[in-house]
Amino acid sequence: MSTKVAKKTCLYGCHEALKAKMVNFNGFSLPIWYSSLKDEHKAVRESAGMFDISHMGILELTGVDAVNVFQTLHTNSQAKSVNTMTYSMMLNEQAGILDDVMFAVTGDSIYLVVNASNKEKIVNWISQKTELTITDLNKKNAFIAIQGPKAVQTVQALFNDNLTDMPRFGLQQKTTTSGVSCTIARSGYTGEDGIEVMIDNAHAPAFWDACIGAGIVPCGLGARDTLRLEAGLPLYGQELSETINPYMTRYKWVVKEDHEFIGKDIISGNKDNQEMATVGLKMQDRMIPRTGYAIEEGGHVTSGTMSPVLDAPIAMALVKKSYAVIGTELTVTIRSKPYKANVIKVPFIS
Repeated sequence: MSTKVAKKTCLYGCHEALKAKMVNFNGFSLPIWYSSLKDEHKAVRESAGMFDISHMGILELTGVDAVNVFQTLHTNSQAKSVNTMTYSMMLNEQAGILDDVMFAVTGDSIYLVVNASNKEKIVNWISQKTELTITDLNKKNAFIAIQGPKAVQTVQALFNDNLTDMPRFGLQQKTTTSGVSCTIARSGYTGEDGIEVMIDNAHAPAFWDACIGAGIVPCGLGARDTLRLEAGLPLYGQELSETINPYMTRYKWVVKEDHEFIGKDIISGNKDNQEMATVGLKMQDRMIPRTGYAIEEGGHVTSGTMSPVLDAPIAMALVKKSYAVIGTELTVTIRSKPYKANVIKVPFIS
């Protein structure tokens, strides 16, 4: 959380009208909840909820041979990324994770979504390493995530085009019933089905209100965090950082060593030679493990919460690789006292 004066997204007035509890997050004033974290979490797991994610960085990369140049900046393969959102990681020269990103190849350009906290860093990195032209799509657009098992069928009423025929992680242009063109990805950060909508700032508030009118529940950052943690999804600055390489995470598959990328020379062939590994933990009692809490056997908690679905404290943690075995008992230090936890399968919910 930042203490600086926060920026406001174009949906700020909508949040104010709903009397949302606002916080300064990564330099933006965003809702942490509207009604309650638990109610909003439940709405996404059981029906449909939506989030203002306009703080996320949305970039377009163009230039000479842009598609092949971009391939040298990240770990995953672009073979299946035409109009398809692909998860990848951009590394520094020591193979630490600069950011985890989602991207799609769209013609001769790249549509790239980066974490809000890393946007400036990634823009600078791309500028230093390539001659690609970077267009900041945030300047003219809002970004809204609509998530949940009923998300697509509920929001369908607001579109002229069929959303249900979109493949998972597909990226397409769609038109609302108001005639507004949107860029839509069938992706999200909750473990549920849904879409992420990039829509012009001028039309975003009306679209937001129309979603509420259709029965979609507005949700804040609090539920977004508990949802992603139940789904075992990483958060940059906690599960991922420049001191963590991809082979220490749950996303080893994101590294395809069949192409050249920055940091490859450091981690190539070292998939099984890591001292630390990321695991899921479930506490044996109801003490909540928080970010940074030490694990006596070696390591620390990266993220922790009380799972609304499991009604139990859960966490992700970075531990010595020898302890990264399902069922292993570990000891988390909470307020100077030891509490037992077990390594369990992630995602925490299916």
